[in-house]
Amino acid sequence: MSAFEQLLNTVAGEVAHFDREAARHRDQYRRGQTILILCSAAASIVSGLGLLLGSQQGPLLQFVVLCLTTTTAGLGAWLEMRRARELWQHERALHHGLQDLEREMHFRAAQGEPAPAQLEQWFERLQQLLGSGSERWARIVERPEKR
Repeated sequence: MSAFEQLLNTVAGEVAHFDREAARHRDQYRRGQTILILCSAAASIVSGLGLLLGSQQGPLLQFVVLCLTTTTAGLGAWLEMRRARELWQHERALHHGLQDLEREMHFRAAQGEPAPAQLEQWFERLQQLLGSGSERWARIVERPEKR
């Protein structure tokens, strides 16, 4: 396998990896947001039922509303700690950068065998994309230190 083929396979593998990770975090984010919306709607509906049913079911409905709003607040905090939206956006940006590199490599290869200097430039660009990506990923997932 030539150096060009090896580099192209590496880039293709990274593109596939970041595509999978971005899809996973996108789905986590969307599921969480959907559940938050449903919990908020359920709390509103149950609190409205309290007005319709009067004082007979009032304490029970108030407790249900309390449980729903507490669950909604807890889920919102948990989702924010997971940072799925930021990870999804970060992984999509990396995915697109890697796709640009892959597209350029295919285009240049169609013009002829790439020179060793060109391969070195592409490798450096790949390293730069992945290196800056891992630094940004660490900033996204790190938790602030306790004071």
